[in-house]
Amino acid sequence: MYKSEFSKNEGVYRFKIDVPFEVKFVCIYLLKIDNKNVLIDAGLNLGDWSKVFFSVLNDAKLNIKDIDYCIISHAHLDHVGLLKKFKRKNPNLQILMHDITNEILKWSTDPENFKEIEISANKMAQEMIKYGISDKQGKRISQFFTSWPKMIRYQKPDMLLHDGDEITFGTNKLKIIWTPGHSFGHICVFDQNKQHLFSGDHILSEITPHIGVFNISPALKDKYNFHNILGNYLESLDRIDKLNPKIIFPGHQKIIYNPHRRILDIKEHHKNRLKEIFDLIVDKPLTPHRISQIHFGEDLDEMNGFLALNEVLSHLIYLEHQDRVKRIEKNDKILFIAN
Repeated sequence: MYKSEFSKNEGVYRFKIDVPFEVKFVCIYLLKIDNKNVLIDAGLNLGDWSKVFFSVLNDAKLNIKDIDYCIISHAHLDHVGLLKKFKRKNPNLQILMHDITNEILKWSTDPENFKEIEISANKMAQEMIKYGISDKQGKRISQFFTSWPKMIRYQKPDMLLHDGDEITFGTNKLKIIWTPGHSFGHICVFDQNKQHLFSGDHILSEITPHIGVFNISPALKDKYNFHNILGNYLESLDRIDKLNPKIIFPGHQKIIYNPHRRILDIKEHHKNRLKEIFDLIVDKPLTPHRISQIHFGEDLDEMNGFLALNEVLSHLIYLEHQDRVKRIEKNDKILFIAN
């Protein structure tokens, strides 16, 4: 059984439960605002995770039927997992998520779209092969992106959110900030009265969230420009910093009590990574895959190797937008070199 922990900090209830991933655990938060109970995120639907969550909710002397709203930060399976169960146990619970998150979930979990998803995943795999991975690795990447959506059960939201929306509870307001980067539809939720920020995976205390490009519907690709995703992410960090949050409650890891310092550290981390990647390709063109091996090491497992490649690509594309690097094609591979 997954281990769980319940705590309360400045009026915010924090439910911390183990997950079998590198991040170690997931946090769901509960706010009591104007006699309403608001959950931030919906955890994981795996094994007895839901049983553990409902049990730890009882530790706070609450039941899922007491919950009025659930706001979703982004579309990843460890943040949307229990939505279907929440709604089944409490039909009156209102589910809120960003419009892009809803589009991602609706498209990727609809069996009628599986052929389109497969085509899109194969296209992505072929692109990654051109960036330096093997055909065998490309095949497994394609298999991953066609299989993971089947692990999520889509639940239609009761309300769609957009950047700048405010949810009013008496004299209190929760402001929605669209923060693309780790996920295209990612949002942070800002309690304007208490200056508490619920950051999902946008800002974490000990690691920087993965930034990369993943499989989304052709309609979203046509509607939004997510090519320079690191640029989107850094811009989102600046927007959060200007809010001057007092405390950040992240989806994983420790609560952050010096948000400005943490945001500066994350920006410095990406600045250093950009320099390191740039220095590797001064007068020496390399594939993104080779750059990722030099930068992150060659002993990563297959999934982390792909994430490393994707991370390097987001930095190369950022440099490309600054006209600091260019891509060249040689022997059916794409290489990058510093300008």
